[in-house]
Amino acid sequence: MGRPIWKEHFQIDTHEADMNGLARLDALFCCFQEAAGHHARDLGVGREELSRQGCLWVLSRCRMQIDRYPAWGQKVTVQTWPCGVERVFALREFEFLSDAGERLGSGISAWLILTQDNHRPMRPGPIMQGVPPTRAAARPEGVTEKQANPVGLSDLRLFSVRYSDLDVNRHVNNAAYVRWVLDSFDAPRHDRFEIAAIRIDYVSETHLGEHILVKAQAMEADGTQAILGVRPDGDQPVFQAGIVWRARPSALA
Repeated sequence: MGRPIWKEHFQIDTHEADMNGLARLDALFCCFQEAAGHHARDLGVGREELSRQGCLWVLSRCRMQIDRYPAWGQKVTVQTWPCGVERVFALREFEFLSDAGERLGSGISAWLILTQDNHRPMRPGPIMQGVPPTRAAARPEGVTEKQANPVGLSDLRLFSVRYSDLDVNRHVNNAAYVRWVLDSFDAPRHDRFEIAAIRIDYVSETHLGEHILVKAQAMEADGTQAILGVRPDGDQPVFQAGIVWRARPSALA
């Protein structure tokens, strides 16, 4: 049996930093995804093992809170561990820590196991039975329940799925959707605000060449904002996010 808690070290490199010199949110999603994949392999339920059983892992939902964004060049440790199974979801929690051990952020994710041939969900219990939860999930209902349907949306930006958006499963990688959310807002918004928290649900697979329209509600006084990505012809949702903005420390000075 592998390690109950996985620790992996990352450094925020140039291509992962934004115009304010801090890690982009999608870069933190990539760090977490990398650590989660390595831990699954260490526990005997990694991508290679699932492939031998005719199935694959897919991130379905994630809730992440960032207390403080690491800066360009800073080292970050990701700690992650399994925290049980709920219905069709395998749950996993994670934390981002600084070199000094300060918690920079945390979150919980819900993963699906899909069949390779037709991408139908499988019950994770049989595969995860040898992987006991390291600890009980903190408020799993915050990620396993659907978000409320947003209303009063306005168009923000139309995206075309590019080769660089795809992962090994040949659909858009989860971090690319987060990047689309960031790219839907202009520089003045990012100069004044940063995303303090995000809850994102991946609703439908998206493939090379498709067009996705990102829509959003107006930001509320408390910084909350609902976002929806849809296929323009028919408004079929492909992802849904709820974000919380906060004023950048530099904007308060």
